[in-house]
Amino acid sequence: MTEPIIKIENLSKTYGRIKAVDDISFEVYRGEIFGMVGPNGAGKTTIIECIEGLRKPDSGNLKVLGLDPLREGRLLKKSIGIQMQESELPDRIKVWEAIDLFSSFYDRTMTYKSLLNELGLY
Repeated sequence: MTEPIIKIENLSKTYGRIKAVDDISFEVYRGEIFGMVGPNGAGKTTIIECIEGLRKPDSGNLKVLGLDPLREGRLLKKSIGIQMQESELPDRIKVWEAIDLFSSFYDRTMTYKSLLNELGLY
């Protein structure tokens, strides 16, 4: 059997006295369609944020593409795409500010100025 692209073992996360995620385990394999459903407050967003390396679980083990999202997050982010739950930009944000914001999620091999220049927008 092939290795899972996402492997979660005994993941738990609390916020104060609230258990957002309580000892969950699952695997997702290449080519598989996987979804999480549940009511508000069920822990779906917390699980996704742990997978992305944006939130630190209290306990458990996570591997995404064989990488630990917390320790190897920079390397992992080069291989995954993330769509934030809410990503509406402020009304009066400048194009360079939006590009600078989203590029901050990744290693910067190109500045926003050079990207805008390459696209003919600067």
